[in-house]
Amino acid sequence: MTSTTVAQQSKDASRDGDLDSSINFIQHGSNFVDADPLTDLIHWNLVFIVTPAVSIIGVLGNIVSLVVLAKQGFHKSSNILLFALAISDILFMVGVNGPPKPMYEWGAGGFQYPKLTAHVLYYLYHIFDSLNWGSGATSLCIPFLITVERLIAVFMPLKFKSIVTPRRTLISVIIPSVIFYGLQAYVRNWFEFAYVFDPARNASVGYAVRSDLFWRQRGALKILAVFVNCLTILIIFVFCGCIAIGVKIRMAALKRLKMTQKMTDQGGGKNNIRTSRTTKTLLFLCVFYTLTCCPICLPAFMPDVMVFPVYTEDPNFRSVGVFVYHVYKLMFSINASFNFVIYVATNKSFRDTLVALVRRQHPRVS
Repeated sequence: MTSTTVAQQSKDASRDGDLDSSINFIQHGSNFVDADPLTDLIHWNLVFIVTPAVSIIGVLGNIVSLVVLAKQGFHKSSNILLFALAISDILFMVGVNGPPKPMYEWGAGGFQYPKLTAHVLYYLYHIFDSLNWGSGATSLCIPFLITVERLIAVFMPLKFKSIVTPRRTLISVIIPSVIFYGLQAYVRNWFEFAYVFDPARNASVGYAVRSDLFWRQRGALKILAVFVNCLTILIIFVFCGCIAIGVKIRMAALKRLKMTQKMTDQGGGKNNIRTSRTTKTLLFLCVFYTLTCCPICLPAFMPDVMVFPVYTEDPNFRSVGVFVYHVYKLMFSINASFNFVIYVATNKSFRDTLVALVRRQHPRVS
């Protein structure tokens, strides 16, 4: 089968009406609406300037977070969760901004280069896109785990150490990575490389077209649609968990005002303050996550508003739907970049460790 035949089959099949309507949330109507010139200009700046700039800052901040958290050690489950979140956020931002990804997902799509170069870029595109989707979904799950951990710490403090252990926490953060990267390994088998002549460009272009496996297993999109929509539950759970934790903290603060002197005399005040600081840091993290990641709910409630290129058979990369998708990715990048600021602003232990590391690297000259 020639690459021209494969490309033609992909285009012909995308016009078939044999797919159930429940899958049509992936085939967004906005995929066929071209952006106006102003939106197109904003879109270009978003993809090639704004998101990369935010991500560079975010990657640097998360690297510093990894160093500080490693220095503090992993005897606390919260440090394991934050360390895993920083790794996932770094991989996500690298995936979003890996050069082959914006190169492919802009303009007319594809790689307009000699065949060998286009083929190499095709594989790199899938590597970066897998990082994007694999780590992005994992990053969505970790604040959910943080919320569960804090709910146990706040509402069952006496049983916390027996329920939440470093080993269990490590397993809990590995599981989402295995699931989502495994899913991406499967999804990448839906594509194959096609190098075809494009009359509109008067040049040969390398494309990622649908493979025979995809056409045989199109029903898998139905399961995938349900699975993607279910991720909305994570945002709702974290939002509700933040409210519950916030109310509990407020009630505990009022009670602590009456017991401060007694706790200080008994030497228990210091530990309670440390626990409260950890909870507040993680609470701020989850609140900001809820605000910036809520757009993930859009496909579930407004199926025509956004286009996911990897799951759309014939995406129009200059469409309004893809523009909304890249705004969505920018919001995720902002969320991934802001965690370091939250740690510095709300956690004294994190600040002290960071300052100690900086002073060690730049000792005063007497």
